[in-house]
Amino acid sequence: MTTSLIEKDEIQLVYISERCISTDDAAINKIKLRAEPNNYRRNITGALLFTERYFLQYLEGEAAVVDALYASICRDKRHTNARVLLRAPIKQRDFSRWSLGVKKLLDNQENQDLIAVLNMIGQASKVTESQLDWFKLALK
Repeated sequence: MTTSLIEKDEIQLVYISERCISTDDAAINKIKLRAEPNNYRRNITGALLFTERYFLQYLEGEAAVVDALYASICRDKRHTNARVLLRAPIKQRDFSRWSLGVKKLLDNQENQDLIAVLNMIGQASKVTESQLDWFKLALK
């Protein structure tokens, strides 16, 4: 059961990865359908934002559980070059409503700024928490 109450040793982990060309939107829908009940059972919340090129995912929950999930995600062949942008303790969850919210950023006028920032983050060696805050707003 997902909850917004923080238990011991909870973290938020944010990673970015490069989407494989063969990973179509149907494959991403399968990810969502499989992850939702698994995340709910593990008390993990979060959101996945994606474009034609990148995945950016927020995961929240008990540190050991989130770390294990991230290790599993890194072995998934539907993306490459996964790297952690942020791993930090949290006092409250940003995505307590979702076991996995999923949003595609379409290449349209409304999303150009977010796509530009995501492309910049995808190529950067470091990011700031304020840069990641843009995506929290886009996902909520």
